[in-house]
Amino acid sequence: MKKFQIFFFSTVCFLLAMQPLRAQQINPIKQNNPTQQNPYFNYAGKLIIVGGGNMPDSLFTFFAQYCGGKDQPVVYIPTATSDEKYIQEGGHLVKFTSRGFTNLSTIHTRNKKEADDPKNIELIRKAKGIFFGGGDQALLTAAYGGTKLYDEFLAFLKRGGVIMGTSAGATIMGSLLVGGDARNDLTKKYDFEPAFSFVQHVAIDQHVLARNRQFDLIPVIEYYPTNIGVAIDESTAIIVDAQQFKVIGASYALLFDPKDWEQQKKEWGRVIKPFKMMAAGDCFNWNTRKITP
Repeated sequence: MKKFQIFFFSTVCFLLAMQPLRAQQINPIKQNNPTQQNPYFNYAGKLIIVGGGNMPDSLFTFFAQYCGGKDQPVVYIPTATSDEKYIQEGGHLVKFTSRGFTNLSTIHTRNKKEADDPKNIELIRKAKGIFFGGGDQALLTAAYGGTKLYDEFLAFLKRGGVIMGTSAGATIMGSLLVGGDARNDLTKKYDFEPAFSFVQHVAIDQHVLARNRQFDLIPVIEYYPTNIGVAIDESTAIIVDAQQFKVIGASYALLFDPKDWEQQKKEWGRVIKPFKMMAAGDCFNWNTRKITP
């Protein structure tokens, strides 16, 4: 493992040095009509999954485009943070109001019964966009997992809505609540609780290069081999639709594909390259399991 770390850390540093910070105009992924379903994501809507850190204005512009404009109803769910004062004072909304969003609502509770309040259900049914803030992803499942409101999240995606989330709000969109105590010893098997599985069979990690987490998904995929792993760096996102996901932003996303691991074992007897680095503009096709620039 130490040899892996030295080699990949050097590789990562080199690639980041060569990669310019892109403040490019982001072009939305075109709406796709796949001819066959895949095991990962088959909703009419989109996911914008952000790896944490500073979110560039371009991500909010992209989000607004899919919502239909900055005047369209957006629901912010800040429950991943434990800072109640921050929420009560509306601090969580500033990142949107400062960028011109004018139709914002908040859903926040620590109680599943309160989560199913008809007012919350109605907010999601009228929304054009949903945003999950950062913090601790376990707080999100504790408040909303298995609720009627959670069912409304899925119905929202079926209608073609867009959900954006950052940090904990990114991990929650995947299949497993990766992170937490599991990072203390990567050599031990850890039983992860399920996340919201907006995108199924995909374990999502965040802050990956900024916090030296590029190896943390290796044991996750070893113990959960039906999952693909995607680790996203800060100020970077993947845009998920029913055909592919696309990387946008300043840094990289790392792809951990057990199918590729099996091929490496056949060729070399072991896994030499546990992940592939995807730069802005790279796409991963759900059906072919291939990366295209």
